[in-house]
Amino acid sequence: MKRIPVGPLRAFDVAARNLNLTAAAEEMNVTHAAVSRQVKQLEQRLGVQLFERLPRGLKLTVHGALLAEGTREAFDRLATAIEDVSAPAVRRKLTISTFSSLATRWLMPRVQGFSTLFPETDLQVSTTARLVDFSREDVDVAVRFGGPPIKTYADLKGHTLLHDDAYRTWTHWLEAVGAKGVNARRGIICGDRNSMLAAALEGQGVGITSDLFAQNDLRSGRLVKVFDAEVNATFGIYAVCLPRRLNDPLIAGTMDWLVREAQASPDAHPPAP
Repeated sequence: MKRIPVGPLRAFDVAARNLNLTAAAEEMNVTHAAVSRQVKQLEQRLGVQLFERLPRGLKLTVHGALLAEGTREAFDRLATAIEDVSAPAVRRKLTISTFSSLATRWLMPRVQGFSTLFPETDLQVSTTARLVDFSREDVDVAVRFGGPPIKTYADLKGHTLLHDDAYRTWTHWLEAVGAKGVNARRGIICGDRNSMLAAALEGQGVGITSDLFAQNDLRSGRLVKVFDAEVNATFGIYAVCLPRRLNDPLIAGTMDWLVREAQASPDAHPPAP
């Protein structure tokens, strides 16, 4: 492999971006002749023509285009490395654990707000349906749903029930409202809330979920509340962390941010941390 000095490669890279030797010379603060000489030296060392010289500028050859792609990436990476070394940033990682549907429909659309509040923190979102063991897992905050408070019941006979967790949600809901004559084990098991809502959108049955997940589809008319105000099943969003971690300004700030975001969401009522 041929060893190429950095100077000619840099001259070529700048010329390839500008496609004009005069403009490249101005950017590098050298003469037109110096840039031209270094580019020619590079062509001689490689044994290929890198530019077609036109009356009003340059045009990359096939070989030139291939080399330009490599030099651009290399110099960009070098500039980034120099910046990191010259002004190292102290960054932290914060891990939020939640389940897939909540991450997709609630948390991810809000992560830009987190980045604005904590620009020096890298956010990692871990998705799992099980509860978090803070003593064993590298997790800072867990976000989960609480149980649904139920007010009234409407007759579901004749409707196909869409399940997201093998009957559990409908069983609890029907028991809480004292519903009779509806078999919670009948219907379609969808696996998770995203699949359940997709089935509802296709008209396959009735699902039970929070307005939080369905709000965009409800607003657009793609989904409707079958029983409207007669069925009020909402799920509170709970943010949990170890109490001692609240002494950490980042953890405490994240908890405050989650609470504010949840309070601004329909039917989401998180407790104080």
